[in-house]
Amino acid sequence: MVKTDTQKVARLLREYAQRTSLRGGNPYRGKAYATAADNLAALSQPLERLIAAGTLTEIPGIGDAIADIITKIHQSGSHPSLDKLRKEVPEGVLELFAVPGLRPDKILKLHQELGIYATAADNLAALSQPLERLIAAHLHKAAALLAHAVAAVKDEHPEYSRFEIAGDFRRGCELVTNLAIVAQANNSSKPANSTGGLELTVTDKKHFGASLLHATGSADHLEQLAKLAADKGFALKPDGLYRGRALVASASENDIYDALGLQFIEPELREGRDELKLAAKRSLPELVGDEDLHGILHSHTTASDGTETLETMAEATRKRGFEYFGVADHSISAHYAGGLSLDEIAEQHREADKLNKRYGKSFRILKGTEADILADGSSITPTAYSASSISLSRAFTAVSK
Repeated sequence: MVKTDTQKVARLLREYAQRTSLRGGNPYRGKAYATAADNLAALSQPLERLIAAGTLTEIPGIGDAIADIITKIHQSGSHPSLDKLRKEVPEGVLELFAVPGLRPDKILKLHQELGIYATAADNLAALSQPLERLIAAHLHKAAALLAHAVAAVKDEHPEYSRFEIAGDFRRGCELVTNLAIVAQANNSSKPANSTGGLELTVTDKKHFGASLLHATGSADHLEQLAKLAADKGFALKPDGLYRGRALVASASENDIYDALGLQFIEPELREGRDELKLAAKRSLPELVGDEDLHGILHSHTTASDGTETLETMAEATRKRGFEYFGVADHSISAHYAGGLSLDEIAEQHREADKLNKRYGKSFRILKGTEADILADGSSITPTAYSASSISLSRAFTAVSK
C-alpha cells in the first residue's frame, strides 16, 4: 500500500483540527491538532523515516496521541475519527476558515443558520498572496520548529559545516511565514532546494553571504538593493554582487553592503522602507538588544489559560536576571479562557503583594489584567484595569532608566 506523503498528512491533520474545533467543547484540542499540522508541514525529512524510528514525538507540539493519529493517516490516508467528523458538516464549510476574523463558532453559526459554506471562494480569490503564505507561526513556535529542522538536517547531512537561520525569523518578524535555513557544503555544486515546508538553501563558503542575504529577504529590501546595485554599475544576483562577469562580493553580507557603499543593515531593518537611504548616510538606528530588556509584561498564569503558576513564572523571570514580571490574566468576559472574576483578580493581587514583600527591592511583580472592552464601551474589570495601567506605567519607567 502506498503511504500518504508528509504534506497530505499535514493537510488531513489540519482538516481534523478544523472539524474538531467546529464541534465546540475544549477549544485547545483543535488548536493542538492545528499546531501539530503546521509543524508537520515544516518537516525537513521524510515522515516515514520518523515513524519507523519512533521519533515523531520529538517534533514540537506532537505528543503520543497526535503521533498515533498521524501514523494512522500516513498508513491509510485517513482516520476513523476524521471519517466520522466529515459526516457532520460539508467540506465547503472548511473554506470559511480562510476568511480572516472568523472563529469556529461563527463559521458553524453561518452554516447552521444561513446555510453558508461555499462563499469562501470569493474571499480566497480576493487574497493578494497565496493561501499557504498566510499560514504563519508565532516567533517562539517558529524557533522550536527551526531548531528541530536544523537538528534534522545536521543528522541527515553531517557534511554540512555551517547553518544559519534566515527568512522572516531572522528579520525578527512576529509571524513567521517561511522557515528558511542556509547550510554550507564543501562545494558549490549542491543545489538550493526546499523540503516540505522548509526552505533549505545549500551553498559553499565563497557564496555563503549572498545566499544568506537572499534567503533572509525581505523581497522589497532585495528589490531596492538590486536597483541600487544596478545604478552603481553592479548586478546583484543570488550568488553574489557582480561587476560585469567579475564577482565583487559574496562571502559575507557585510562585503556586499560595503561594496555598495552602505553601512551594514541588520536583518530586522530589511523591510524595504528607508533603510538604504539611512545606510548610505551611515545613520541607521541602533537596535534594541537583549541587554536592554529589564522585564516581561502581559503574561498568563494557570489562573486563566497559562501553564504555570504566578510564583513559578515570577521565579523563572527573576532567575533570568530581569527586574520585573507583569501578570495580565484574562478577565471574566473571556470565559472561554478561564477569565478571572473581580474576586479572583483581588486574590491574585494579594498573592503578588505577598511575593513582592519577599522579593524586596530586587524584583517586582506588576499586577494587571487583560480587561475586555465591552460593546457599550465599558470595561468588565474597571478597578483591576486601572491597577494594571498604573503598574504598566511603572514598568515603562523602569525600562527607560
